[in-house]
Formats: sequence, C-alpha cells, structure tokens
Amino acid sequence: MPRWQRFSMPSTHSPSFTAGSKIRQIILPVVAVALVATLTTLGTSTAFAASPVQVSTPQDTAVKANAFGGNEGYRSTVVGHSQPSHGDLSISSNGDYQYTPAAGFTGKDSFSVSSSDALQLFSTQLPALENFSGTNITAGGYGSSVVAVPGKPGFIYGLTDRGPNVDGPEKNLKIEAIADFTPSIGEFQLIDGQATLIRNIPLKAADGTPMNGQVNTSASTGETIRDLNGNVLPASANGLDSEGLVAMADGTFYVSDEYGPFIVHFAADGREIGRMSPFGAGLPAKLANRTPNQGMEGLTITPDGSTLVGIMQSGLNQPDLAKGVSAKKVAPTRIVTIGLNDQSVHEYLVMLENPGSTKDAVSEITALSATEFLIDERDGLMQPGGRKLFYNVDLKDATDVGPAATVAGTSYDGAKGGLLIAGKTIEVTVGESTTEAATATLAAAGIKAAAKKLTLDLGALVTSLNPSGAFFGHDKIEGVFPLDGGRKLLISNDNDFGIDAVFDGSKNP
Repeated sequence: MPRWQRFSMPSTHSPSFTAGSKIRQIILPVVAVALVATLTTLGTSTAFAASPVQVSTPQDTAVKANAFGGNEGYRSTVVGHSQPSHGDLSISSNGDYQYTPAAGFTGKDSFSVSSSDALQLFSTQLPALENFSGTNITAGGYGSSVVAVPGKPGFIYGLTDRGPNVDGPEKNLKIEAIADFTPSIGEFQLIDGQATLIRNIPLKAADGTPMNGQVNTSASTGETIRDLNGNVLPASANGLDSEGLVAMADGTFYVSDEYGPFIVHFAADGREIGRMSPFGAGLPAKLANRTPNQGMEGLTITPDGSTLVGIMQSGLNQPDLAKGVSAKKVAPTRIVTIGLNDQSVHEYLVMLENPGSTKDAVSEITALSATEFLIDERDGLMQPGGRKLFYNVDLKDATDVGPAATVAGTSYDGAKGGLLIAGKTIEVTVGESTTEAATATLAAAGIKAAAKKLTLDLGALVTSLNPSGAFFGHDKIEGVFPLDGGRKLLISNDNDFGIDAVFDGSKNP
C-alpha cells in the first residue's frame, strides 16, 4: 500500500536524533498465556519511568492492546518489531497490536518493538481495484506526488500515475492491467496513522472524456501497450502519465506528465482547462526529447504562486546523441520555470550524482523559496542499500540555458536540442562523463549549474531505524512536500498499485 511519511525536521532541514535506549517492559500476566513486550524508543530525549501494563487472555484466544500502553511518552511510531515464538503478531505504526497464541499454547511469550518519535506513518486502507488469480490490484497508487491541501491543515492531495502497468516479456512492451484506468487526484485526511480517502477527482479532457494511461498521440514513447488479453491499446489524445502535482489556492490543479511532457491545468472537478506542451505553446520544444518514462517527473510552484517549476527525470535523448550513449547516464538534467503572469520560460541545469554508476534520477521537486528547491534523487532499489537522497538546489546564480539564454559563444535552436555549444547539445558536449567532469566542461563554456547541497539521506535514515529495510524501505520515493515552514517533510511512495510482474492468469469476479 502507498504510505505517507511525515518526518520532523529542524529549521536547518537536517534530521536530529538522540540515540535512545529507553526500555519498557509491558508484562501481560494472563489466564493461560503471558506475553512480555520489550520496547526501545529511538530519537527521544524525554525521560520516562516505565510501569508495567497488564492484560490477560485465555488459551487459544487473541488479545488486542497497545504496545505503548496509556503512557503518552511512548506515543511514537513503530519502526520495527520481532515476532513472538509461540503466536502470531500484527502491529500498526501507532502500536496497536493483536497477538494470537498458537493453538494449545500456554506459558510466556515475548516480542520486541522499536519506535521513534521523530516521524509518523500514515497508511491507506482502500479496497482493491481488481483481482487477478488471487492478486489484488490495490486502489492506493496515489503516491506519485503529494501536496498539502491549501487552507486545510491535516489534509493532503495524492496523485496516481497512468495506472497499473508492468514490463512485458518483450522489449518496449508494457502490460496495463486495467485498460480503462483514469489517472486521478485523491484527497486524504491524515489522522491516527491512517490516510483516509475523502474524495477522488478523476482527470478528464475538456469535453469530459476521462483521461487514460495510453501513450499520447502527440508523443510517441516507442512502447507498445497491451491489455491482459494481449490486445494493443492504441495511442490516445487523452493519454496522460501523471507524475507532478500543484494544488492552487483557487481549487485548480496543475499536473505534469511523462508522455509529452505536458503540464495540464485542471479545474477543481478534474476537467482540463489548459495545457502547456513542447509541441505547441508553453514548454521548450527540446523537452520532447525526453527519454521514455523519464519526462517531467516533478512539478511545484514558488511560494508566491507566480511561477511553475518542473524538473525532468534525467538527461534528454537529444537528436545528436551518438548511438550507444544513454541519456540516463548524462549528468545534467533540466529545471524549467514558467511564469503564470507573463508566460516567460527559463531553463536551468542541475547535475545528477554520477548517474552512469549510481543510476540516479529525479522523482520530485518542491519549492522552498523563489529560487530554492528540494529535489528527490533516487535509484530503483529498496532498502537496505537504496539511494534516496534529498538535495537543496538554488537557481540564484545558475545560467539560463533556455530560449532566453545569452551565453557567449553559443547558439540556440529548439529544433536541434536547444542551447548548442560549438554546434553540439549540452548532453553531447558532456557525454557520459562523471558529474565533476561534466560540471567542469560546462563551466569552461560559461554555463553554471544550480548550486546543490545534500539535505537528507532518507535511505540511511530509515535503515538506521530498521536495518532490515522493513520500515519505509520503498524503491520509489516519489512525493515530497514541506510542512511547518520546512521543519517537517511529507514523503510518499509510489507502490505501482501493488504489482511488479505479470503472469498467465485469469480475472476473479
């Protein structure tokens, strides 16, 4: 299921923990089964005097309780637990658990729980969209982007992507499990460890026709998409692979996608009311050279509400890129700013961290000020070991490489890939060189990338809380939004609707 994680952050945007070893025993003397829960709380500096909590349960009878008892000093988030030796345990992030003793067991059992007061976890509990041969397609794929609902504390919007899909057995083949899936925005209330869906806003074309996840007719990806019966799903004018989300104070939304890439303006009811495109107006033509499934992955708006800011997931697959050179291994990717009042467009470079070896790409951008942004740079691995890094990037001194560029000794031709250095695109100029070498090459040409500084190593943080990677160790961290002036971060994962492969099977009613 998708999860939203709220991390408490000090004003410096750096996580602060006090290594704790607060041990609490919850002793459950019972009629037939005694259960002892040992708790370790990490990240708290509050002194606490443990006092036993006692419950009882007969033989062969489950017991429900809370691992923290009634003591508010331990009302933190469960980040890990062991399993009892003589029964089954299920436990929620807020410590509510159910222990079911093994049939016929009597005596004493135990388990341990680790928790942290530096974060909160919110999970969705939504019915399945479909079931195929016993496998549920979950309805909780709203983690592609996440933002706060303007003017409604405790409420958030989550965005789905194009829908449940997996790689097919052939190159450039995708299987879409639900062919008529409509990309949507969900409004959720965050309370007591649950993200409760309040309403769903399906995205629609201007005439009311539902959007779909098929390839857009304006923007070929080189993919063939089939349904579960093997039928080819044709390209559609309403195809949208939604990835970035901005919620405006007037109730409307801007959504960026990976197909065009496009930025689509939707009314409060999800109906399209405007569109920016590299094939028409609003976006630089070169962005159409995005690598398939590596389009405008993130979208945000400056705090004054005047400027949309989008980021491409990786380097552009430019027309002059030599055969065998991968745009995914090119260090510079692009940030595009669009003024909503004057439609001015500017473009800047941000350097990925050696993507040729790390396989890093960008999944999100969120504004901290008019020039400062937080970006989510990640690989595709789960924890432990996955790279999930949040960087502060500042455009203040960065060189504009967009249509308004004035870099001496260069030329600009949107049809040929934008800014040209000695007749070559930026991607070809730097090639698959390291980030350090690419930065130096660009500097020699008079181009300065955005300043960049590591803010949070999320992978290291969650692994320190649970070394097995079982706590928020997701591969696709795709949503991030600052709360409380940046002291907290709201983070979401894209769960791909709970599927990652396709096998022969049949749909269950």
